[in-house]
Amino acid sequence: MLCKLNPRIGLLIIALMLPSVPAFAEESPKVDQVLTVLGMDKGQVAELVEGQPVSYALSEVRPDEVAVAVVWYLPVPLSQMVDYLRLEDTASLDFDVTANGMLSEHDGPASLAPIGLSKEDSISLLDAEPGDQFNLSAHEIASFKALKKTSMHSSHKSIDDAVEQHYRDILFQRYQAYRQGGTHAIAPYVRGEGFDSKPSLELHQAANESAILLRYFPDLLKAWLNYPKTLPPGAKESFPWVKKTVEGRLATILRHRIDIDWHGGVLILTREFYASHSYNASQWITGCLPYRNGTVVFQQVRSYTDQVAGVASGVKHLVGRELLKDKMLKYFERLCAALNQCH
Repeated sequence: MLCKLNPRIGLLIIALMLPSVPAFAEESPKVDQVLTVLGMDKGQVAELVEGQPVSYALSEVRPDEVAVAVVWYLPVPLSQMVDYLRLEDTASLDFDVTANGMLSEHDGPASLAPIGLSKEDSISLLDAEPGDQFNLSAHEIASFKALKKTSMHSSHKSIDDAVEQHYRDILFQRYQAYRQGGTHAIAPYVRGEGFDSKPSLELHQAANESAILLRYFPDLLKAWLNYPKTLPPGAKESFPWVKKTVEGRLATILRHRIDIDWHGGVLILTREFYASHSYNASQWITGCLPYRNGTVVFQQVRSYTDQVAGVASGVKHLVGRELLKDKMLKYFERLCAALNQCH
């Protein structure tokens, strides 16, 4: 007498018996669906296939937030795009970079050795006060005042060297704090009159606003929000730093970068958890997937700056989005040139 199988169990047995059809296989995302999740409408998708980058604003929740997205279709094999985006040293695609490197526990503050300060910033740091000239915590400001007292009778060069070394120590301490406690351990920037800027809250908000992470990478989103929680299998992280010109001044930026496979493509998260001035923090999400006869590559950026809040906030946001979009388009132009696909 034959036993009557539950239909679901029967299907499972059949799936397991067929080696070419893995049980519970994850279906590759349809790129048109991904573009919708990215926030593109049908008109923008139609514009995309014409071969020009498409940029558009994203929803902004905080008054200090500026958010922009850029998507581009390039007739480049997916593997070639993935190889390039996965390079740890992608500073060549960045704009106005004068130096870059990798943070490491092994090298300590010496991993920041190429970072120097202008004469003006070196002097100003010793007299730093709460405000927006520098992104410093109350403790960091106090430490520069203490350094000034102990170096009063030193030579100018000795003072400059001491300030630079102390600055590198502070940067490395911020890196260590982030490695140990994630966004929650980022010290706020003291602005004065009882107001502090809090990159920890801004970056937490940026992660929660990502529809791509929520839809396709829930485990990565959870780890990203709760870092240093263990990352999902296959995710790789690094901690690059760059020194670049921002608003006419040299700025040091500390980053946390994660990349993970995405159905043959790749998704890269970049969190700028410290910037020395001009803006508080930012989150970059870059990804690519196969599309038509090439690759679609996208980037979503959420940047936070006190400069767009307050009086005339609407106008400031418009200007901020244009500046951010221009920076992102320069990134894409350099990517296009590196892949020999610019016309």
